[in-house]
Amino acid sequence: MDADPRSQVEAPVRGALVGVMGRGLALVATVSLLAMWPIAAQLEAAVRDAIAGVVFAVLVGYGAWILIAQRLHGHAPEEAREVAWDRAREIDGDDAALGLLVAGWVPVGLLLALGLLLWPHFTDPNPALAAAWVVLGLPPFVAAWLFVTTTWLDACRDDLARAEQESDIRLRSYWANVGR
Repeated sequence: MDADPRSQVEAPVRGALVGVMGRGLALVATVSLLAMWPIAAQLEAAVRDAIAGVVFAVLVGYGAWILIAQRLHGHAPEEAREVAWDRAREIDGDDAALGLLVAGWVPVGLLLALGLLLWPHFTDPNPALAAAWVVLGLPPFVAAWLFVTTTWLDACRDDLARAEQESDIRLRSYWANVGR
């Protein structure tokens, strides 16, 4: 280990917190930019529909990517997942608070971006088209939002729990080799 063993032990948790914040902000930014594009550019209805399809694919794809990653890497033990945020707070209280804030606001940001994306469809001048979007378009987007939100929050806890396990391994390795 390095001259500063504490930073080496804490590095996985700090990295996991940065990863949680970065991925969350990137996801919300992507969906928000796609949602604002049709409004800012005054795009036609067909293009708005295509962009809505892209946003739906991004949400489902991101959720599926998280599930595949969890299948490949496995879940952290449930005990570690339950205390993941508390243990991260012990290592770096400020980053853990910011990471938890970002993790909690990702579902809210996605919901607001989806509302911004779907609002022009719901207020279409053609009442039949607006009703079709409410009846046929809204349920898949709600399901995609629920899917990506639950997988997102689960992945945050998993990432932190795995990082804390790595931190524990590094700490034990350091103390096992102190005099060597």
